[in-house]
Amino acid sequence: MEAEELTLFQGIYPIQRAPKKAVREQPNYRLETKADACTVGELLSVIIGGEKSIIVANNLLEQFGTIQKIDLAHVTEICSVKGISRTTALRLKASLEIGRKLFQPVEKRPKITNPQEAVNILMPYLVHKTQEYLMVLLMDSRNQEIGVVEVYHGSLNSAQVRIGEIFKPAIQQNADSIIVFHNHPSGDPSPSTEDISLTKAMIDAGKLIDIGVADHIIIGSPNNYKSLKLSGLISS
Repeated sequence: MEAEELTLFQGIYPIQRAPKKAVREQPNYRLETKADACTVGELLSVIIGGEKSIIVANNLLEQFGTIQKIDLAHVTEICSVKGISRTTALRLKASLEIGRKLFQPVEKRPKITNPQEAVNILMPYLVHKTQEYLMVLLMDSRNQEIGVVEVYHGSLNSAQVRIGEIFKPAIQQNADSIIVFHNHPSGDPSPSTEDISLTKAMIDAGKLIDIGVADHIIIGSPNNYKSLKLSGLISS
């Protein structure tokens, strides 16, 4: 297309562009000068990048509603938002994962001496999940963390959970003991009858293979959890 024709075309059908903001109002500038004052939309805009990043960020929030729902969404769901490529969706997921890791202890292998220390490690993984997840924190003989493994997710009940699968990561990594975690999407961490039965079955199985069950912790809403050890259902 010749330059004159392109100019004429643009005059008839003007190209839509995101409205220009003063430098001090642009998300990049606000992030550099006062990050804590940025809105979620502005922070998303910086991650997304590009001339229309503000519009795309608003589209993203309009579709999902909250940053927590964006975090839970699959990459393909995020890509369904106009203006979001797969690369951008992966960049968003990576940024959220980095944020989660900020809450993890700095030590490479933290020592777990009480339920709260264990919760500090697992809470970021489980607190906003809409399905039930069962995870195992593996520890050595000094109660130092070896790793965290997801065992199940979905609609959990004691009939579905195979005790052997819970202990499998501990056996593979020569763990001395484990702390079992699962979440209640309702936000109420009160143990059910099935939770108590599962705990007793895990303790009995652990004795047979010499792997201790140090605790079974149920995560509810943020900073709300129930330790079955502190509740007296697991003896020291």
